[in-house]
Amino acid sequence: GRGRGRRTEGAACCRSEAVRTVLMPEASGTRAASDGAPPIPNLILTQDDASAAEWRALLEPAGLVSCHWPAFQIEALSDADILAAFDSGAEGVVLPSPAAVRVVAQALQRGGRRWPSAVWAGLPGAGSAHAFTRHFGTGPRLLVPPPPYQDVAHLARLVLCLQPLPQRIVVLNRPDGRREWAGVLQDAGIRVDWQPAYQARWCTAAPAGFMEAWQGWQAAAPDAEVSAVQDPDEADEDTVLSRGTHWLIGSASVLRTVAGWLATLPPRLAHFAAHRPVWLPHPRLIEAARNLGFDSPRVYHDRQQLIERLQSEEFRSKR
Repeated sequence: GRGRGRRTEGAACCRSEAVRTVLMPEASGTRAASDGAPPIPNLILTQDDASAAEWRALLEPAGLVSCHWPAFQIEALSDADILAAFDSGAEGVVLPSPAAVRVVAQALQRGGRRWPSAVWAGLPGAGSAHAFTRHFGTGPRLLVPPPPYQDVAHLARLVLCLQPLPQRIVVLNRPDGRREWAGVLQDAGIRVDWQPAYQARWCTAAPAGFMEAWQGWQAAAPDAEVSAVQDPDEADEDTVLSRGTHWLIGSASVLRTVAGWLATLPPRLAHFAAHRPVWLPHPRLIEAARNLGFDSPRVYHDRQQLIERLQSEEFRSKR
C-alpha cells in the first residue's frame, strides 16, 4: 500500500552534476576562482538536499555563496510504521535530527493527521527544534536542551526531570541510530521503543569536479593563506584562515565521508582543503574532526550566529 514504500528526499545520491549547486548573489563579492572552477564559496554544504535547501534559503539573502556536495541522502521508510508510533500510547516522541522531523511531518501529512496535542516532542538541538516549528507550529510541547548542551544525552536528562515520569516514549530514528543515550531512561523504568523512520544513503565517492574545484580555489587563494596551510604555526587564524571557504559538517559519519573524499586528492591539495575551518553543531565532534585531519574545527549553536560570523569574515577579507 501507499504507506509501505520508501521515499527518497531530493535527487539521487552523489549525482553531483545535478546537486553541486553554487549560488553566487551579485552582492556577495566573493573572489572568482581561476581556470573555470566554480566560484569560491563561503560555505560548503554537506547535508542532504532538503537540509541544504534550508541553509541556502538563509545564506543567499545574507550575500553568502554556498557549494553543495551532499555526503548522504535521506530515504524515508514506512509511513504505516511511523504513524503507528503515535497510536502506541507513548507520552513523548523523540525526533533525533531535522531529517527525522521532515520525514515524520510528511508521513503525518500524507496520512491526513496532525501532531497529537497530548504528545510532547523531544528534540536534541536547535536545528531539529527549528525544523519542528516550521512543520508543526508552536502548539505542541517541546523538550529541547539549552545550548551548549544540545544532544540526545542531555535530552534524556530533561526527560528524567518530567513529573510524573513518562511510562513510555518512542524514538523515530535511523535503523543504525545511536541508542546508548537512552540507557538512563530505561534504568529509571521508562519504556523506550525504537521505530526506524528513515535511513541515510552515503555518498562515498568524491563529487564530480571535486579535485578541479579545489585546484581552482587553491590557485586563487592569497599567498599568505597558502603559506599558513604549509606552516600552521605561523598562521594568524583570525585574519588568514577564516577567509575564504568553510565546511559545514553535521555528524561524525559526514566527517568520515568527507575525509574519504579528501583522500582522493593529491596530498598538498588535500591538506589545503582539510585546513579550511569546519563548523560543527556540537563540541563532542571536535576530537573526531581533528583525528580525521581537520585541524580548524569550530562549533556553532545557532544558524543565524554562524551566518553573521561568516558575513563578518567575508567583510574583513575584502578590507
